[in-house]
Amino acid sequence: MDKIAFYSGSTAIYWNSVVLILAAATAICFFLAFYLGKSGNGAAGFAVVPVSLGLSLVFARFFHWYCQSDSYSGFSAAMTNYTGGGYALMGVFLGCVLAAVLTRIICLHRNLPEMLDAMSIAGCAGMAVGRLSALFNSSDRGQVLASFRSLPIAYPVNNAVSGAVEYRLATFALQSMVALALFVGLTVFYRKGQKRGKLKDGDTCLVFLLLYGASQVVLDSTRYDSLFFRSNGFVSVVQVLGAVALVLAVILFSRRMVKARGFRAWQIFLWLLIGIAIGGAGYMEYYVQRRGNEALFAYSVMSACLLVVILLTLLIRRLAVTVERRYHGAYNS
Repeated sequence: MDKIAFYSGSTAIYWNSVVLILAAATAICFFLAFYLGKSGNGAAGFAVVPVSLGLSLVFARFFHWYCQSDSYSGFSAAMTNYTGGGYALMGVFLGCVLAAVLTRIICLHRNLPEMLDAMSIAGCAGMAVGRLSALFNSSDRGQVLASFRSLPIAYPVNNAVSGAVEYRLATFALQSMVALALFVGLTVFYRKGQKRGKLKDGDTCLVFLLLYGASQVVLDSTRYDSLFFRSNGFVSVVQVLGAVALVLAVILFSRRMVKARGFRAWQIFLWLLIGIAIGGAGYMEYYVQRRGNEALFAYSVMSACLLVVILLTLLIRRLAVTVERRYHGAYNS
């Protein structure tokens, strides 16, 4: 149940909505700061914001309706009445990417990777704030914990049946902390790279996809209210998209490595290790769904496997960048 912040006439304004608005404002401000600071293209920067907001709202509601259709009386009601219901973050990602593509198509800007870099960093800041909206409802939690009673590990929830207080894993708090850490890390990565003139446009976005995708494969698995595909009802949409983002980063960085260095037999070894690590993470997801009492062990191994994928992918990027800089010098941004 969402907590009411205040009333405007007869309309209730919920804390959940207030925090999400603050999150959107945070993301917009950081996007404009990073994008205008680098490109100086005010027309594209200020044009893409309202387009992103509109598309994100529509797609976020669409994906929530797809995964939680029982929450609405029908598709038309879900897509036309925004006074209630929920939203899925994956729709925000899609809306922002489409807005960047549309503004590129109409030639408001000519560098799509540059805009996606700024959106990636700003998105981390927005998610760090937005995930805290779960402080005011019972969403985004994990299993009941016996040994922890405080944030950032646990948070109390009233059992809907018995009314008893349960201390559940505060997945939302962990997601917020991860997003904040990514924001700080990517900001340092982006600023140092731009200062030295050696960061290729799009790299920040790809590193974001790698790190955020890996984190969501683990964290979304802990939620009791994950969004599932209708076709099976137990495969998490967010986990699948997180894995896709992770693999996409691996593929694109690998392509650059092969292009820069040529194909070498030892590269197969790197890809084989990545494949084994991804397989290990996938197996631990299967394992934890059947042995919930061993969740700490399962998630620790899963995280270790994904960390291996991250480190090897960053190594692949490094192998590509070293040659690119040697022969082409600093990147033109």
